[in-house]
Amino acid sequence: MKFHYSVQFLIILASNLIFAQGPPINTNTAFVMGLEGGAIRSYLKIVSKSTLLKNGNKITDEMDRKVNVFAFPIMVPYEVIPNKLVVIGAIPYIKKEMNLTQNGQRIMRSNAGLGDFKLLAKYQFFQRDSRNSTLRMTGLGGIEFPTGKDNKSDSIGLLPAPLQLGSGSIDFIGGTIVTYVKNRIGFNTEVIYKKNTKAIDYQFGDVLTLNIALGYRIFPKVYNIYPSPYSTVYIELLSQFSGKDKMKNTMQKNTGGNILMVSPGLQHVFSRTFLLEASLQYPVSQKLNGIQLGDDYTFNFGFRWLIN
Repeated sequence: MKFHYSVQFLIILASNLIFAQGPPINTNTAFVMGLEGGAIRSYLKIVSKSTLLKNGNKITDEMDRKVNVFAFPIMVPYEVIPNKLVVIGAIPYIKKEMNLTQNGQRIMRSNAGLGDFKLLAKYQFFQRDSRNSTLRMTGLGGIEFPTGKDNKSDSIGLLPAPLQLGSGSIDFIGGTIVTYVKNRIGFNTEVIYKKNTKAIDYQFGDVLTLNIALGYRIFPKVYNIYPSPYSTVYIELLSQFSGKDKMKNTMQKNTGGNILMVSPGLQHVFSRTFLLEASLQYPVSQKLNGIQLGDDYTFNFGFRWLIN
């Protein structure tokens, strides 16, 4: 299990206020305007895994394993070409813990530190605006650099790949994002592909992400005064298709698979420069290859802040 922190771009607080529909919590938005120079986003992400699955079916875990991941990503977007191109730097602080029973004793293996650094760019190639609505399409591309340590050991020995902070490889990211906003309703979808390369003897499987987010402004019913606070509820479907990992060019049977999450969330925009948001991700389907720990839940709570 490699922990993937999703890169949620802090885009368009100001421009989204025009349509009174904030950016989704877990899905990217096609907006690239309104940064006015720079911004910061961070949040606490908690991932809990304790259900042992074999080919997607729950089985008894004699080792009683449990994995917790705590991540604090910091993302800084910067608008390079107004209304067209934004670049984003992102790096997480990660803490990983695995508790398990071996030879009748409960042990914990852990790791903490900075993860891999991502440098990405978003370019808006389509925009159509009409009264109280807008349609945007944006391309995404980037590189993930191996800044996180991938060879950490503890008193037992070398930590397994899922507990390492980085992949050790230079990886490539590309995709497309579509956003449509009309009155109180917003729709966002993204298709993102991540090509993972080899790091010495290990290579994580490629990852295809397909997310859909539906937002509805619950307050105010009519948005007449700019800027003014507003609240939005979200329901998101988050799917991830992961290929099997390779070690010394040999496929690892207990890696990869498909996961589908449903994620309700709430976001409140306090001003044209600041918002708070929270979401809970719950697995609907986990068709994992071989024997793997499945997700119990993922919780996000964070902020986005435009710097003027």
